[in-house]
Amino acid sequence: METVLELQNVTKKFKNNLIIENISISISANQVTAIVGKNGSGKSTLLKMIGGLTKPDTGQILFRKGEPISIGYVPETIPTVVPFTLSEYLTHMGKIRGLPKLWLQNRINTLLEIFSMENKRDIRIVHFSKGMKQKVFIMQAMLEETDLLIMDEPLSGLDPKAQADLEALLMSLKERNISIILTCHETKLLEKVVDRILIIHERQIIQTSNQQVHGKLMNRVVFELPNTVSIESLKNKIIIEKEKEMANSQRLIELNVSQDQTNKIVKELLDKGASIKLLEPLHTKETEFLKYF
Repeated sequence: METVLELQNVTKKFKNNLIIENISISISANQVTAIVGKNGSGKSTLLKMIGGLTKPDTGQILFRKGEPISIGYVPETIPTVVPFTLSEYLTHMGKIRGLPKLWLQNRINTLLEIFSMENKRDIRIVHFSKGMKQKVFIMQAMLEETDLLIMDEPLSGLDPKAQADLEALLMSLKERNISIILTCHETKLLEKVVDRILIIHERQIIQTSNQQVHGKLMNRVVFELPNTVSIESLKNKIIIEKEKEMANSQRLIELNVSQDQTNKIVKELLDKGASIKLLEPLHTKETEFLKYF
């Protein structure tokens, strides 16, 4: 599976307080990835580093093929009073970014169609509901052709109808091959939209799984693989959870696989010279999962 970007051993401090410690993750293309965790766990800090708004103290963030990608960022707190109509605001934001006038107008028309807001273009944003305002600020984040959309708590404070509208919008953006990273507390959104969940706990990513959300029965597999064997041929079939270099020129690798694919994956690993160290079912219950919200 193609990746959009990868964080390698990223650490971030704020006023000598350790916020994120030695995190290594990859973000897959054309997926919705949710970052969950308790308040103050570092979710927003991680988003800002991915979005380029702040730099890690150590480690690095690598983009696919080594080339920059277009990132749209929607903060958790959005302005409450914007003295523009919808069209005026998007035009204003596009000019600030130096976008060509004709291209910008075509892009605004496209976004108005995607967001089903063509009939709202001449209405002042101050008259919009909170859900509509949230859509406006997602639109401004997508004024440039967007590869990756980052949203901090996009459903916060929305009523049920606005949440449902935004969920449908996220699904439509996903279908347009836009990669999305968001933070949220709403398990309903996780059930319907999210492909992958990253849980932050005590400055670490401690779980990268969504079997609780989609009801899949999963197994954890831990194996050793000689450094002389490439794992690249497996990466389109598995998601590596952890990888550790061993002193004996081996790699200790952990992955989660669905139970119906376990036999096939294990056989392929054995064929490549792997040594299986652990094979066990994952029994995490919803109540255990929810403690990280």
